[in-house]
Amino acid sequence: MNKLEEEDLARVMEVIRHAVEADEQNDTAFALRIMTAVVEEFPELAIGHGYLGWILSRSGQYREAIDHGRVGVQLSPESERVSLLLFRVLLAAGERDLAFEEMKRFLSARKSEEYSKLLAEWKEISDEVQ
Repeated sequence: MNKLEEEDLARVMEVIRHAVEADEQNDTAFALRIMTAVVEEFPELAIGHGYLGWILSRSGQYREAIDHGRVGVQLSPESERVSLLLFRVLLAAGERDLAFEEMKRFLSARKSEEYSKLLAEWKEISDEVQ
């Protein structure tokens, strides 16, 4: 990665931070605009598609959210963050089986502390219910 690319990535990560903050402050429309701009400028950047998918899901645009999440995973199949974003988008869309398929896909390639925590929490809840 050359210096310009590193600068671009740093800038994109800053924009993503702003988009997440805007969404948390109920300004999802602004978050969508800036994340759409990121994906248009950097269409090969997996994290951009992942976060655009997340923001789209927060606004109820699940089909488009899933599509962007899947693009992100295709671009960077070993990125834990991108996989987790798709997983959360799928859960938000009510696609629980597909969400667990994504978890299994990722865990078949590498370990994940975050997925491990989620599985432990669900096991604990399941044990409490039984």
